Amino acid sequence: METIENVLAIQEITFMIFEQARLADLNRPNEQAECFTEEAIANYYGEDIHGREQILNLFLTALNKWVASCHTISNVQVTILNRTNASSVSYVHAWHRVDTEGLGDYEVRGQYHDNWSHTESGWKISKRTFLTMGATPPRPEAPGIDRFTGSN
Repeated sequence: METIENVLAIQEITFMIFEQARLADLNRPNEQAECFTEEAIANYYGEDIHGREQILNLFLTALNKWVASCHTISNVQVTILNRTNASSVSYVHAWHRVDTEGLGDYEVRGQYHDNWSHTESGWKISKRTFLTMGATPPRPEAPGIDRFTGSN
């Protein structure tokens, strides 16, 4: 791939990472699911979900639990593998308002590890794995990033 094509692909993928988060916050699960390929696999808490339709079902259930949410994305790193495949890691801090009083708000911080496919309609997520770095309240059962804890 030429350098300019790489830069353009990185920009398009980065935009899609931000776009799916924006759509989650707007409670637009149908549009959010369109950020994934038809055969995509998503794993948010240790269980693979297969196909865009099942991912949409997860979004419909999850997004309707909250009265508001805010997904903040940062530290986006994209690797272009070839003209049709890429991978990325990005950080997410997601806050969820559970009820109108703000009691029981839920926050989670972690990383999206995504695989990407270039389709006729642009770059789409073909596989997403969410790894937890911390949550309030804690979710010790959630897959984590395997942070190094020893000395060098």
